[in-house]
Amino acid sequence: MSITQEGNLESKFEKKPIGLMRSLDQVGATTKFELRRNVKNSIISLFVAGFVFVLSLIINLITESRLGESPETATEYITSYLGMISFFILIIATMFGGNIIALDYDKQTGNLLFPKITKGRLFVGRLIARYLLSVFAVIFYYILVVIVAAFKYTDLPVETWASLGWALLYTFLVLSLVIFFSSFMKKTSTVIVVSLVMVLLVFNLGSTILTITGVEIEPLFILTYYSNIITQSFAMPTDRFVEGFLGGPHPGVDAPTIMQWITPSIGGAIIGMVIYSAILLVAAYFLFRRRQQN
Repeated sequence: MSITQEGNLESKFEKKPIGLMRSLDQVGATTKFELRRNVKNSIISLFVAGFVFVLSLIINLITESRLGESPETATEYITSYLGMISFFILIIATMFGGNIIALDYDKQTGNLLFPKITKGRLFVGRLIARYLLSVFAVIFYYILVVIVAAFKYTDLPVETWASLGWALLYTFLVLSLVIFFSSFMKKTSTVIVVSLVMVLLVFNLGSTILTITGVEIEPLFILTYYSNIITQSFAMPTDRFVEGFLGGPHPGVDAPTIMQWITPSIGGAIIGMVIYSAILLVAAYFLFRRRQQN
């Protein structure tokens, strides 16, 4: 984005009334501007959704061909398409959140050189726009899944929409993490790589360590743990964790106990993701402001 484009956006802000209405107008103008600027990325995100859907469809067709039958219920069929939903959400979040702040420093935009709009309003406007674009991509994927399921089953589970709600909340959480990294990193590519490593490797490694060490505490601090409720919400288990023994199905007499948490509770998932997101976004905002002052 050129300095001239940023200047045009800022000139609109100067004509707005002072006070709360001006703040809302600036946030709204920033949101609209970001939506228009990311049209290309939005189209790409739909292609990514389509690719993940087609890949899941192929896997399902191969599985049905080998088993000789389709899943008995629509719930089983729909959840089979959600096996890669957390990875898809991660891709979408990095696509829209990777440059939300780093962009100003990577390409030296007008928002860095001529900061006439307050950083708080700029931050909120960009956050709203990027989240809306992410929501659109996730909803599009669910629509594809529902359409193909409707051709095979007459009754679709209402839990599908609850699952969608959890997916959107988890999207906000992952987007918040990506924005946090973007707040103190200068390169968009670095933000994307670090975000992928953290979610795909670090958090999953931490979860594995907790499991094999037999720690009984629920891993609400592990971001990826919250993604489990997207599929588990179709039939929430009575026991949200399982106990076993280290060493497989035939462990030794003194084999250590391991504990694996399946999913957070409904209340725990809501509170945990909201608090987690709030901490990340508040930290990102203050890092953004401090970075601008320096």
